[in-house]
Amino acid sequence: MASYGFPARRIAVLLDVSESGYYAWRARGPSPRALRRAWLTRLVLGIHRESGSTYGYRRVRREISRRYGIDIGDTTVERIMRGAGISGRAGRVRRPAPPEGARTPGRRWIVDVHALTTSEGPLYTAVVLDTASHRPVGWSTAATAHRALVHQALMAAVTRAAAHAEPGAATAYEPLPACSFTERAGSLGCAPAGGTVADRYDHAVVRAFWDTVHDDLQGPWPWPDTRGAEGRLGQTFDRIARQVPAAGPASPSTA
Repeated sequence: MASYGFPARRIAVLLDVSESGYYAWRARGPSPRALRRAWLTRLVLGIHRESGSTYGYRRVRREISRRYGIDIGDTTVERIMRGAGISGRAGRVRRPAPPEGARTPGRRWIVDVHALTTSEGPLYTAVVLDTASHRPVGWSTAATAHRALVHQALMAAVTRAAAHAEPGAATAYEPLPACSFTERAGSLGCAPAGGTVADRYDHAVVRAFWDTVHDDLQGPWPWPDTRGAEGRLGQTFDRIARQVPAAGPASPSTA
């Protein structure tokens, strides 16, 4: 109503709400959950379009898990598709799916899982790196390596990317950046089955990143406790994420 020119004070009195509450609500940004939902909607729309508008919610959900390692329920995908007014249909796809391990042009994320030694045991850290900036866009830690560790790191990356996206910069049909998973993530059982395997360039970016992290930590080795290690890792990741991108290993296309 205020957007149509009605005075906010009169509207607040009419609806029995506080005027300050209205202005606080208007200034408040979207919640992390809303940001993730918006990006997942774009991802679902992109995969559905790639299938020639034939994939139903079950096949879309399986493709999300295969490509990105993001585990969401069939019900969530079904609601997103219903809200977007799309649905699957019987029949073959209009064009063949890309082969396993095929590169997707544009931005990409690299997912790696690294174990940091502490006196209480290993601290596994999943990190999502942007190939364009070589900076971390999402991470998570746990005492054991599992698929949920990667899922949490990817959802953190989705939330961060959505929060920093310029309004109107992305179309509704633009999918998430393509993901590749390092061999280490695969050997620990954290990479999705059939996910894209990182190449030599990706692994060089990962090695350079962890070299920077270890140089920055400069703490007791091994760390006496996992909580202290988590705190220092978070500070280091935040610092690297705020840095101006520096030139890294040359990609095969530009070498």
